[in-house]
Amino acid sequence: AISFYSKAHNLRSGDPIILSNRSSAFCLISQVLRERSAADSEYQPLNGLDPTTHAELALKDAEKVVTTHGNSPRPYLLKAYALILLERYQEARESLLAGLQVDPLSHILQTCLSDLDRSTNAAARARCPRLDRTDDFECTLCFKLLFEPVTTPCGHTFCRSCLHQAMDHGNKCPMCRTVLFIGPRTYPISVTLSNIIQKNFPEEYAERRSEHENMTYAGIDLMPLFVMDVVLPCQKMALNIFEPRYRLMVRRIMEGNHRMGMVLLLILRREL
Repeated sequence: AISFYSKAHNLRSGDPIILSNRSSAFCLISQVLRERSAADSEYQPLNGLDPTTHAELALKDAEKVVTTHGNSPRPYLLKAYALILLERYQEARESLLAGLQVDPLSHILQTCLSDLDRSTNAAARARCPRLDRTDDFECTLCFKLLFEPVTTPCGHTFCRSCLHQAMDHGNKCPMCRTVLFIGPRTYPISVTLSNIIQKNFPEEYAERRSEHENMTYAGIDLMPLFVMDVVLPCQKMALNIFEPRYRLMVRRIMEGNHRMGMVLLLILRREL
């Protein structure tokens, strides 16, 4: 259904009915994926977007409808539904209140608001304490908080960048030396573990993200240098990259601003 709504949106961009229906479809898929049991996921894994991404897409469509056609309570309800799936309950409550300003007699908005208040109050009373910082959330390669964690088929978890760098030396697990037939660049992150880390350690995770971005996007003042030969403008050269340090450098360049320099190393000989 989403593909058909997307095709219709390409033909009639900005149509509120199409956007509302697509937002509702995204919310429904997100809800179904969230309610799927672990046993079903283990027996028959699914490929595609995770529930959080579906909810974010639903929120984008709902916000577009609210901006262009905010005189109806339905867009506010769809926006609140998407925000609830994203666990942003305060913003969902504000969306429902905004919808009640448009239609104060809307029974569905009143019911949804009362259910939301009841569930959030119950969750606040039974809220579990935050997890303590333990070694379980640390990468065994960099000994820091896991950033973009990936779990290998052998059951070990590392930062995606750390695993990618380790596999430059060989396609084996750094912990148990099991041969891995995976590509860390396209290997999906562990969404559940990533959400747990971000919710319980938001400040430290933000520092890890900033550290990763600083290493990837060095800025205009720093230029990575490839020590090999002199390259003239418009000259093409095939790079024979075999050392892990150069693989790491080129990977960061391709993930960053795609700029690097190449120099020739001159050895000065002094005669005594």
